[in-house]
Amino acid sequence: MLLAKILVFAIVYFIIIRPIYAAYGFTRPPRLRVTYRTPVDFAPEYENITLTSADNTRLSAWYIPSTNGAAILLLHGHSGNRLGAMYHAEKLASAGYGVLMPDLRRHGSSEGKVFGRGEAERDDVLTAVSYLSKRPDINPGGIGIFGISVGGTLALHAAAATVAIRAVAVDGPSLTAMADLPAPQGWLNRLVNWPLQAYYMALLQRFYRKRPLPPNLTILPHLSQPSLFIATGEGMEAQLTRRFYDAAPDPKLLWLIPESSHGQGWHARPDAYGQVLVSFFDHTLMHKADGDWSMPDLSTIATTLETAVPTPTPAPAVSEYGKIAYDATIPPGQANAVAMLLLPLSFILFGGAFWLVWRDEMTRQLSSPPSLLKALLLFVLAILVHELLHIFGFLVVGRAPRTAVKVGFSWKMMAPYAHCSAPLSVNAYRVAIALPGLMLGLLPGIVGIAIGSLWWTLFGVLMLIAAGGDLAVLLAVRRVPRRARVLDHPTEAGCQVLGEEDEPSTANQ
Repeated sequence: MLLAKILVFAIVYFIIIRPIYAAYGFTRPPRLRVTYRTPVDFAPEYENITLTSADNTRLSAWYIPSTNGAAILLLHGHSGNRLGAMYHAEKLASAGYGVLMPDLRRHGSSEGKVFGRGEAERDDVLTAVSYLSKRPDINPGGIGIFGISVGGTLALHAAAATVAIRAVAVDGPSLTAMADLPAPQGWLNRLVNWPLQAYYMALLQRFYRKRPLPPNLTILPHLSQPSLFIATGEGMEAQLTRRFYDAAPDPKLLWLIPESSHGQGWHARPDAYGQVLVSFFDHTLMHKADGDWSMPDLSTIATTLETAVPTPTPAPAVSEYGKIAYDATIPPGQANAVAMLLLPLSFILFGGAFWLVWRDEMTRQLSSPPSLLKALLLFVLAILVHELLHIFGFLVVGRAPRTAVKVGFSWKMMAPYAHCSAPLSVNAYRVAIALPGLMLGLLPGIVGIAIGSLWWTLFGVLMLIAAGGDLAVLLAVRRVPRRARVLDHPTEAGCQVLGEEDEPSTANQ
C-alpha cells in the first residue's frame, strides 16, 4: 500500500502539481530589489525616473542621457531586474547612446501584482518608448529597443505596435502561445512534452487573468523595423529563435552563439557581443557620429555581424581511445520525461495484470503491508544493487578492466552512480545499461504476478521507475550502429561513439 501511495503521489506531483507551481511562480516572480550596483561607474550622470503605465502601474527605471541623439530601451528577462541588462547598458552608453533601463512590472522596484506575456506588459514598454520620444536629447529617428528572454518577446510586440521604434534586437525571445512551437516530432514529444507544455500554458493564462499577447508568429511578419535575433545553445531556444527570424521580414540578422546558455551570449563572447549590438544600432538608427548626423543605411546592415569574432572550427574531440565521432545522448528534460512516462505505464501494466489474476488476494495483502522500515531498507539495498548490476555489465559483459569502473555518490542527484571510462561494444553497453531494469524491475514484477505477491509486484514497478534514466539512455543509443564502440559519457545521459561513424539522422525520431 505504501508503494502504491508513493507511485500515485509521484504521478500527481509531476503531471499536475509541478506545472501548477511553475505557472504560479511565473506570474508571481520573486522580487529582486536593485541594491548593490548602479550605472554610476560608467555613467555618473544617470537619472532615477518613474514611468506610469496605461493602468497607472508605476515602473522604476534608470535613464542614461544620450550624447549622440539616439537611445535604446533595454528590457531584462523574467525573475530579474534592470541589473540584468547592465553589460548591455555599459556598451551602448560608451558608444554615446542614451539608455533607458526599467524594471518590468512586478520585478525589481516596479509595482504590479501579476506578470505575464500579455498586453499590459507590452503597454508598459510602449509607455517607456513614449518617454524616450519626448526627451530633448533624443531624435525621433533614433529610438531602438533590445530585450532578453521574455523582455525580447515584449520588445518584438512593442515594435509591431509602433513605428516610433526604429530598430529591434532580441536575445532568446520566448514563446507566447503553443502556435509558436514547431510541430512535435517523435512519440515522446507528442505524448508527453507537448501535452505538458499545453497544460502549463493554459495554467499561465489561468493565473494571469489578463489579455494575453497573440502568438509571435502572427505579429512578426508585420514588423517594419530592421531586426537582430540572437540565439544561444543548440536546443529549443535556437529552434524557436530561428522560427521567429524566418517569420520576420527583411532586413534582418540572425546570430547564433551555440556555446552559450540562455541569455548569456554576452558572457561567452563579451567583446564581440557589445560590438555587434553597437554596430547594429549604428546601422539602423539616426545618430550623431563625429559631430555630424549619420542616417540609417540598411544596405550595409549585413556588416553588423562582421564585427563578431568568428567561432573557430572546433578540433575533433579525441579521447585516449581515439577520435569521438559524436555523442549519443539525451537531454535531461527528455530523460526526465521518459522516467515520468514510466510511472503510469508500469503501474498500469503490472498493477492491472495483478488485479486481473489475483483480485481477491489483493485486498487481503493490502490489509497487512510490510513495515515502513523494512520497505525503506529494501529500497536502499535495491538502489545499491542497481549500480552493482551496471558494474557487472561493464566488467563481465563489456570486459572492461576493473580500474576503468568508477563508483561514487552524486550529492546533486542524491544517489550512487557507476561509470565506465573504457570503450565497450555498443551491444555490451546496452546490456550493461538494461540489466538493472530487467533484473530488479521486470523479473520481480513478473514473479510477483506469477506467485500472487502484491509486494513483489509493486517492488518491480518501483524499480522499473528507478530505471527510467536507463531507458532514456537506451533510447539515446538506439540508432548507434551495432559494430560501433562507445564510451560511457562522463556527464550526460548516453555515450560517446568512437571512430569515424556518421551521426545517424534524427528526422524520423
